[in-house]
Amino acid sequence: MPGSLLTVAMRHRVGAVALDVNFRLTHPWTVLFGPSGSGKTTALRAIAGFVQPDAGRIESAAGAWFDAAANVFVPPHKRAVRSAGQMARLFPHMTVSRNVEYGSGWASKPHDAHDIAQQVMTSFGLEQLADRMPKDLSGGERQRASVARALVAAITFDWEAERPLLLLDEPLAGLDVAMRDRMAAELKQWTERWKIPVLSVTHALGEAFQLEADVVKIADGQVVEHGPVGEVLAEERLQLLKQLRG
Repeated sequence: MPGSLLTVAMRHRVGAVALDVNFRLTHPWTVLFGPSGSGKTTALRAIAGFVQPDAGRIESAAGAWFDAAANVFVPPHKRAVRSAGQMARLFPHMTVSRNVEYGSGWASKPHDAHDIAQQVMTSFGLEQLADRMPKDLSGGERQRASVARALVAAITFDWEAERPLLLLDEPLAGLDVAMRDRMAAELKQWTERWKIPVLSVTHALGEAFQLEADVVKIADGQVVEHGPVGEVLAEERLQLLKQLRG
């Protein structure tokens, strides 16, 4: 995946955190890694268009989504992004199956979109929950359905317009270890197959390594390191191994 998928240079203050970050997405999967309150989610929300930064520029391969100097701000629904947040916001009046299929961009081939949705649900362990309503799901099941919906929407995006970016904020948080590992593996397989670049937020060390991600390490609102996971998080991995051995 050559070239820059997205360039982010922005400043924004949220409470006590003064976010000032500058990075480029050039790999299939990039992780924003850092402790809670470091500014990861704010950066992700700014890329999605849910937050308008105080200053800077956010530019995709097709053009600027935000440019403070030029007074440019592309609203979320006009950006080539699909996202799932920390809270699974499913439509309460729709079944799991209808939620997952919602937002499909293949209006001209609904049967193909339906098939993709069913395949994703099966790989995420949701096939037995297809006819359930969100109120009848556990928190982990709702989260899996939310991520499945975002993935299906990205796969069925209007490819002629622009390659979509999948934004995931702590997508595997709250899942047990076995399901978290399964979801990470399935997500990686699906996004590689359909060449969907991903930017996700996490503070889970194992998740970053399993995804073989490029890592943007953020602390106190600043990018402190950016590179391959094995290099950027080598010290954290060493400390974790020491704790496990001790």
